[in-house]
Amino acid sequence: MPYLECRNLRRVFHHFTLDISFSMEKGELLCILGPSGSGKSTLLSAIAGIDSSVSGQFLLDGKDITSMPVQKRRIGMVFQDFSLFPSMNVEKNIQYGMRDVPSEEREIITERLLEMVSLPGYGKRRVNELSGGEAQRIALARAVAAKPSILLLDEPMSALDAPLRKRLRSTIRQIHDQTGITMLYVTHDREEAFAIADRIMIMRSGKMEAIGTPQELYHNPPSMFVAGFTGDGSVIPMSYISDKVTESIGFIRPEDIIINKTNPEDDDIVLHDATVTGYEYTGGGYEITLRFRDLQLKAFSTERPELVSVDAFVSRKRIIEFNS
Repeated sequence: MPYLECRNLRRVFHHFTLDISFSMEKGELLCILGPSGSGKSTLLSAIAGIDSSVSGQFLLDGKDITSMPVQKRRIGMVFQDFSLFPSMNVEKNIQYGMRDVPSEEREIITERLLEMVSLPGYGKRRVNELSGGEAQRIALARAVAAKPSILLLDEPMSALDAPLRKRLRSTIRQIHDQTGITMLYVTHDREEAFAIADRIMIMRSGKMEAIGTPQELYHNPPSMFVAGFTGDGSVIPMSYISDKVTESIGFIRPEDIIINKTNPEDDDIVLHDATVTGYEYTGGGYEITLRFRDLQLKAFSTERPELVSVDAFVSRKRIIEFNS
């Protein structure tokens, strides 16, 4: 039985309709990924009970919570604006959801949570003394302290700079693994989703476009939208690389286009005399832009291209094919 089940959720706005059903397992970290305006935050508000205009049914751990008020759902939320109480210090913020826990036990839990978010000794600090990253880690600790049935995170790192987001996403994954809390995490950053998710649900225009593990969605996307949204790639008519007349189109990841391959395989397709029009060093190698006939392709190489005209090799089995 799924731990969280959302059945036939529907919310109608003037120019937008949320219409979705999905489920997740206990202890899972599910990321909701999609462009702005796809309905990600609207979905979280519906699950939390903040938006009561949504029709449909919510089941949590086998219990129907559809008509249950927000405060009784035992659903935690972490927002992008931290939402800490400025009148309380760090310790009091974390202990806010532990009112029924004895005082001595609250102190032990607080210290354990501060160590979990790598901020030991911060209990007596005031909220206005915290950096953005520190404030968000305290917000996470406070949410975990309340022992929610499920934790909803709505783009919790969008206000932080890139290096800090990278460090904090590791913290979130560690918290998940140490506590086993079921987490539903909204983001528009695919790198973030791929780094921490057990599964990813991709939304588009209020609907679920796909759901699966990061590996499944990257290597076997069910649509061209999912292929492009989960990573870079090149679109090429299959008629360019096949003797058969076909209307389908292929999608090829950059790492699957190999320049001047020394040991071609039997199923390799060769794009002869492709032109190198540019390249960028990315740290792990070179992202190369190629022109083949009237197409622009993206390739990846660990070595800088030395020639303007190259042969590009593509394994047929690495081509993701879609009907046009």
